[in-house]
Amino acid sequence: MRSTLTRGAATALLPALGMLVLAGCGGDSTGGTTTPSPSAPASTPTSTLPTSTPTPGKPNTSSPSNTADPSGEQADVTVDVTVANGKVNPSGATIKVKAGQTVLVKAVSDSAEELHIHGYDKELELTPGKPASVKFTANMKGTFEVETHKSGKLVAKLVVS
Repeated sequence: MRSTLTRGAATALLPALGMLVLAGCGGDSTGGTTTPSPSAPASTPTSTLPTSTPTPGKPNTSSPSNTADPSGEQADVTVDVTVANGKVNPSGATIKVKAGQTVLVKAVSDSAEELHIHGYDKELELTPGKPASVKFTANMKGTFEVETHKSGKLVAKLVVS
């Protein structure tokens, strides 16, 4: 009688065990993507905003970098500008560039704005949530303000020597 109970329990558990093994295999025939179960957290999409929180008053730059931007742009100096909740980052920072270096200004804003690089007459129309960028060669020496036009905020001073 005892072996009948053990065999019965094993027979009852076998289909459940098989389902667990199949569920753990992952992937499906639609290219390997799976839908998370209700108990599993959904993955969050990646953002185009900077992943680190810049220090106020300090530019979020790499000077010089010679590194590639995900968009494929390359520059000697990259300036990341964020306009959020009426504030700009960097805010009034000094960015030093040597004459002849390329400068890439990338910006994202939570409101409609215009970013202007004086002296070089470069402008970026910023649409909420949509990244924009401009690349140029710093071929004029001097100090040039980078500012928002609608809110009148000083983003940075580009010092070309």
